[in-house]
Amino acid sequence: MSCPAGTVRGCDFAQFLVDETPVFDDMIIEDITLTDGWIGNVSLYEVPFGTPPEITQDRFRTVIPNVTKAWSRVQSGSCIGNPCDPVPNQIGWGADRRTFYEQQQTWETPLLCIDQLMNVTHAEQHLTNIISKTLKPAVSYVSSNFLRKETLFWSDKKQVANANFGRPGTDGVFTYEWALGGVAGDEEMYLDTSVHPGRVFKLTPQMLQNEYNPLMREGYAGENPYKDETGPFVELVSDSDTMWDLDRLGGSQGIGGVPSIVSNWRFTQWGDTSKYWKYGFSGQLGNFMFRADELGLRFNFVGDLGAGAHGANGNRYRYQVVLPYENVVTTGAGGAAGLGRIPNRDFDKALYRFSFISHKRGLELGVPQWANIPGAPFKHRSLAGQWEFHMDNLGEDSNGVAINNEWRNKGKFAGWFKYYTRPLHTEFLEAIFHKSEQKCIIEINTCSTQSGYPEQDYNSMLPECD
Repeated sequence: MSCPAGTVRGCDFAQFLVDETPVFDDMIIEDITLTDGWIGNVSLYEVPFGTPPEITQDRFRTVIPNVTKAWSRVQSGSCIGNPCDPVPNQIGWGADRRTFYEQQQTWETPLLCIDQLMNVTHAEQHLTNIISKTLKPAVSYVSSNFLRKETLFWSDKKQVANANFGRPGTDGVFTYEWALGGVAGDEEMYLDTSVHPGRVFKLTPQMLQNEYNPLMREGYAGENPYKDETGPFVELVSDSDTMWDLDRLGGSQGIGGVPSIVSNWRFTQWGDTSKYWKYGFSGQLGNFMFRADELGLRFNFVGDLGAGAHGANGNRYRYQVVLPYENVVTTGAGGAAGLGRIPNRDFDKALYRFSFISHKRGLELGVPQWANIPGAPFKHRSLAGQWEFHMDNLGEDSNGVAINNEWRNKGKFAGWFKYYTRPLHTEFLEAIFHKSEQKCIIEINTCSTQSGYPEQDYNSMLPECD
């Protein structure tokens, strides 16, 4: 197409100036990594140096007297009964013994060479981001997931959300075990349970209410739980989908028009919110305090393994773990492609989940401590996952030769997790296997119909002269 006369074309301008392209934005965006509150809501203790990896724990048990015994009427007079030797009722005592173990994981990053990084324009900024946004949050993520599994393991009550909720000898309780999978076969990829998926339902306020009085009798709120006017609270750890369902069910009409719960079972905010936020609590439902766990244990049902699976435990129904994030290959930014996490939408859609009734005195997380031994200058490392930069014993190169590091210019980040989980009052811990889901999306249409296609004229130019 020819240009009108007087048009200045691109070829009329010759470009001889320096043009450094592409131009990069001065701001490099960082991922925002969600952290959770499991570490802050579990008691910690120090394990002394020299503690063996297997510990046997004894616990004294209290005994309740048999108060159904009949009372005898006291009689007086000569040669009547046994006034000085009444027949006594018997009360005894006992103790339990259980064993807990030391467990560990180690993590490391790829090898880094400082001489190579000296010529990378944003090496300092990127390494700072790796430490603050990947490695440090990983400590919380690894430790918290460990605590979720340990809370499940040590919970005295393992209950299923159905009509038999918590009733021994029914499908209202469950057993389980982890099954390995993954590429290397070392991932706890599956949860094999005794729970038929058709007998798992949503968590309801009534299920929680049925646990309140038993917990008080177990001593959840101490020896005198009702000393305050408001009564004690129980800590519920769950996800927002479940809490919204519980809030919606509060005050609603149940089957046959019977109110499902009185109006004081509502999701409310405390007046002094800052006091509770620092403890990780997000709100209140009746006598339950809600602690949000948006990275909790979730699963999809895989299938029935058959009647003979896992022996007498009957853990034949397999559920697959679904994690809140997945890693995808990045495009790279001047270097080789790496990895970056994205939200896993399958996690939001996973129907089968765990909620917990928890207590700070339910269990303790123990971290082994070092001793100062005179004449033996061992390096004291953190066993709680604190990252260190290692420059020795870096392994072998691609030819199978030990990596030389005499210039101390090579290294990698590494962290060591070594924990004891000491069970305390595990009668305060309850694991609840239930269903939950995102809110159902409703399609709402307009009440008016389309008005057709009337001709439109939006001209804003004045009429031309004749």
